[in-house]
Amino acid sequence: MDKVEILLAALVWLLIVGAALMRVPGGGVRSLIAPWLALTALTVVIEFIILNLAWFGLLFFVGREATAVGMAVSFVIFAATPVVWALILRRRAHNAAAQSAAAGNGAAAHS
Repeated sequence: MDKVEILLAALVWLLIVGAALMRVPGGGVRSLIAPWLALTALTVVIEFIILNLAWFGLLFFVGREATAVGMAVSFVIFAATPVVWALILRRRAHNAAAQSAAAGNGAAAHS
């Protein structure tokens, strides 16, 4: 396997882990998949553009060793992106479900 295949395999695995993290008790994962996928894809594209510029800056101004370290750090950033978005969306869905349940209980108590 070359480096690109390893990177793609790791990112696919992290997407699967991120999807599993989105499971919210009492809520469905289907409603979170589309925003999670869109936010993850958009963030990865923006990260790639910014980090690509940083890699070239490191390569031309510091050297190959610094670029290798920068790429390793970039891999960690890319790997964390799907998981971070999954946790953010999961927390928001959980909070929305709790507020909805509290509003439903409050309305029933006032009736």
